[in-house]
Amino acid sequence: MKYLVQDFKTLLNLSFKEFWSTVVFNKQATMGLCTFLQEAAPPHLMDQLPQDSDVMVIYNEIDYFAYKLFKRLTTSSENKENFMSPHHMWSLLCNNNIISIPMLFDICSIYGQLYKKELEIIFKELFACQKLYKENLKNSIQFTIKCLSQFQDKIELDIEYGNHRYQCNETSTDIEEINLCIIEDIVNFLLDTSYSISNFLEIYPIASSFFYQEKLHLKIASFYHSIKPLIYKKVISMNKLEKFQEKLHASRLLLVKCVQQCLIHISTQTSNKSENTVEEYLEVINELLSYNEFVIDYNAVYNLTKDIKKCQKFNKEIDSTRFDYLLKSLELINKPYTEFEQKELEEQQLELQSSSTNIENAKLQSLINNVKDLLPHLGDGFIQKCLEYYDMDSEKVINMVLEDSLPSELTQYDFNLPLMSEYEDNATGYDPSIKGNKKLKKLKAVLDDKSFRNEMRPFYEKYNFTEITCAELESYYNDEYDDTYDEVEYVIPEPADENEKRRPDVIPRVLMEKKAITECVEEEFSDDEPQPVLNFQPFCENPEEVRERQARRYAAKQSNRSNRSKPQVASSSAIPSGSNVELERQRKNENKAFSGNHNRRNAARNKQQRGMF
Repeated sequence: MKYLVQDFKTLLNLSFKEFWSTVVFNKQATMGLCTFLQEAAPPHLMDQLPQDSDVMVIYNEIDYFAYKLFKRLTTSSENKENFMSPHHMWSLLCNNNIISIPMLFDICSIYGQLYKKELEIIFKELFACQKLYKENLKNSIQFTIKCLSQFQDKIELDIEYGNHRYQCNETSTDIEEINLCIIEDIVNFLLDTSYSISNFLEIYPIASSFFYQEKLHLKIASFYHSIKPLIYKKVISMNKLEKFQEKLHASRLLLVKCVQQCLIHISTQTSNKSENTVEEYLEVINELLSYNEFVIDYNAVYNLTKDIKKCQKFNKEIDSTRFDYLLKSLELINKPYTEFEQKELEEQQLELQSSSTNIENAKLQSLINNVKDLLPHLGDGFIQKCLEYYDMDSEKVINMVLEDSLPSELTQYDFNLPLMSEYEDNATGYDPSIKGNKKLKKLKAVLDDKSFRNEMRPFYEKYNFTEITCAELESYYNDEYDDTYDEVEYVIPEPADENEKRRPDVIPRVLMEKKAITECVEEEFSDDEPQPVLNFQPFCENPEEVRERQARRYAAKQSNRSNRSKPQVASSSAIPSGSNVELERQRKNENKAFSGNHNRRNAARNKQQRGMF
């Protein structure tokens, strides 16, 4: 590093002509400057340097002389004798590739905040004198877009599938260290890239049109939308959010700022009430709305809703539905974010309330303990009432109790009254400061309260759905005695004798009359015979009946077929010769071409046509 300082000092000590001849014709003269600008740590990554005092002294010295060398390279005239035209100087630097666009990005990243005004002058002169730098800038923007795409794919692979690519012999600590290095590289790359682009556009804002033409804003939005959740998920799973939170927040803010700087030339033109620029601006916002994660942060920083309403106010010629659509979309995208913020605020308020109530309860309990030390026979609830009456003055409470001079407002309470919650007197007994299920005080009284019936009664009376009370029921029927069943004689049976219970009386058959005997015999026979059942449907039919029915059906079918198909032979004793026999012969003669073996000619013709022979 000391040799690098010596090289810088040697170049700076050369005269004007020697300096430029050395820079132009000696390609290795500026190699040290290029190497330092590529490997140097910008202000936002100073933690990557070793925290050694000697190293920091040498690094700061190199940093100082490197900027002085860059300043001399961009100075066309040192005095009246030593000078050249700016166009000639920038053509030398551009044609010999001494100062390139990547070097300018590194300069912005390292010295953008310290030497902002000087760099603004240099950049304006550079792009004004040498137009080739504009073309190189477009190429570098395209290359940046490709780098972001490749880096996005690499991040997704490293974060999502990083743990599955390690070897089996690696321990969990080794894997954790590798993952930590990967996350650190990703965060540093995000911060460095966003810082370089943002500083470049801040130093030379005219270049925003080139970034917009190459659609870098859309690439940053898509990159932001896909990468942000992955990185935060990985960092939280590794419990390293506190370590990387500051850098992640800075990189998010700078990426959002880069998009705003790319769109600044359109947003400034919208104030001129140009319809074309307003429509172009609305189209850009419409394209950005597909990236929710980015739009939420962008709207939180730059209030995109306010810009859209401002455009709608000054450009009433454009259809209002476009503005309404964009505003509604922004509202829907930001709805989960606002709900989350409201939840956080509510939780913070609850925590503050609970903490304040806990402090008050602790103070109250300490005062109660002070009183109980001297008056242990008193209940906590009674002491609380006394403290509230005497403005939380425990000494005064003790004196008044000992002197037996408590007012009537306190003597009405029981001296053994226990401590009650402030919510215990409620109808429900719900205490929001205590989590969990709590028994309700006076639950029976709450359930027995039927006052709501009187409120609902007029509504149900309109539909004749009212409840009839006992008094109303008595008014409908006032008969004192119901004599409906008085005429029916009801004989109370006498208690049966024990002998009758054991065996009833039986009259011997000899003593019975003849008629009675025959009736008894008939009854006995009738009990043995089965009684016919009406409309009885068996579970399955009798197979014999089924077979008989099928046989009858088959016989009838065969008889019909024989009568129809078999012609009767003519005989002298049979039917006369001119009846069915002649009809059958006529049918056979007419239909012989359509059945049997009488269609050979047509079959032979078909075979011949199809090429069989």
